[in-house]
Amino acid sequence: MQKQTKKIFVILLTVIILLAAVIILLLTVFRKDHGDERNTAGIVISDEAEEWNKELEDTSDGQDGIKIPGYGELTVNSGDTVWEITLLNPEGNDCYFKYAITIDDSKTPVYESDLIEPGKAITEFEVSEPLETGEYEIHLNISAFTMDESLTALNGADVKAVLHVI
Repeated sequence: MQKQTKKIFVILLTVIILLAAVIILLLTVFRKDHGDERNTAGIVISDEAEEWNKELEDTSDGQDGIKIPGYGELTVNSGDTVWEITLLNPEGNDCYFKYAITIDDSKTPVYESDLIEPGKAITEFEVSEPLETGEYEIHLNISAFTMDESLTALNGADVKAVLHVI
């Protein structure tokens, strides 16, 4: 009778260990698939952004809120796929910025950034297609997100500028 009791104990212990292993495996798989929504959504903090120390003209007239940089006229070379245009999230903002750049009336971005932290800027980026010589209306669509885990969307802006392609 004692051998049978040991056998049952060993079988129960084996079943409990296997069940625990299956639960741990399922939790690990679930956490990888759903644990970090920012990564599964493709939204990450840009590693291209660098510290930005230059002074900007403050045109806010002392009003509180998200600081949005302005862009006047911009110039890039015809045929270039790497543009040297500064995509800035001004220091003092309490949010991330994400840029999506479109040309004229196109809804398809030629470039989309990852999240840019306050006080940082991307100063050079690669676009999906080069432009021919001419003047274009460039749209710098800026989306703003809270800096907590929820990444809640805030008010953004569509900054228009003239793009000279020479």
